[in-house]
Amino acid sequence: MKTIPPTIRTLYADLAQELHARSERPGSVYIRAIKGIDYAYAKRSVGVTRRDVFLGRADDPETVARVEAIKAEGERTKARRKTISALKAGGVPAPAPQLGAVLDALDDAGLLPKMVVVGTAAYQCYAPLTGIHLPALHLMTQDADFATLSLTIEGDEEGEDLETILKRADATFAAVPGLNRKSLPAHFRTSSGLMVDLLTPQLRRDDPNPMPMEKLKAGATPLHYLKWLIEEPVHAAVLFSAGIPVAVPQPARYALHKLIVAQKRTTDRAKRDKDLAQASALIAVLKQSDPYALEDARDAAIAEGKDGWETPVRRSLAEIGLTDEFEPVSG
Repeated sequence: MKTIPPTIRTLYADLAQELHARSERPGSVYIRAIKGIDYAYAKRSVGVTRRDVFLGRADDPETVARVEAIKAEGERTKARRKTISALKAGGVPAPAPQLGAVLDALDDAGLLPKMVVVGTAAYQCYAPLTGIHLPALHLMTQDADFATLSLTIEGDEEGEDLETILKRADATFAAVPGLNRKSLPAHFRTSSGLMVDLLTPQLRRDDPNPMPMEKLKAGATPLHYLKWLIEEPVHAAVLFSAGIPVAVPQPARYALHKLIVAQKRTTDRAKRDKDLAQASALIAVLKQSDPYALEDARDAAIAEGKDGWETPVRRSLAEIGLTDEFEPVSG
């Protein structure tokens, strides 16, 4: 396995820390007079568009502080772009432009801090977090999955629904109607096929599908095992534009989750194979970089129960030939 040099890992960790401490996105500040009063606005790039953001009265102390923060962020952005170029040159994966634009739009709307990125979009972040390159074949995706514990989240701009936000990433985004036309949509797709799905933990067997997220005019698909997966997520950085802060599941929990859900897929062989391939790759990496985290995740999963947890883990491990090397033991 090819390791990522310590200098590149340190550079990435510093970038992620700085992004997660960021209070404003960069933009060009300008003043507009309305009925004799000066108001401050910021024009900023979002996804594939540019938008104007209202900041407040230009003489308001809070507005003045925001303006200064935006200007300072602009200076830091220049340095970040150089950092991101160095990270890409060092082999750290970057998302496809379409996925990057989606993440950028959600970040701009203030939604990403309230979500955990899951699925292959999260898997793409694990190389710099574990310090070892992952197979490039398993990094490809046409899906972007976002999980949240809260069904009441909303964006920064009052009244904006999710479809409006996503259209800043791709104007062709549209809601995909569900079987129940009266339900709020949980899936959004572009003309090229990129799918965005909202997910939430299933708390009861009779949870409606999808669960309504009224403020976003969207629905979230309730899933078993999801609450366990997104417990105590870790900070990461996506190498798009000047960097995007995201939260992703712990790598070891992601691997165990894939072992479990692979056994639940009875009709989609391609996704099942991808689940097993990603789990196998991550297990191999974690055995080298963080074996104790892998053992802890295994024990935590098995502690949840036998039929729905330990049994599928054992079956998946047998399929990928890791039973002897990574054997869960009850009790």
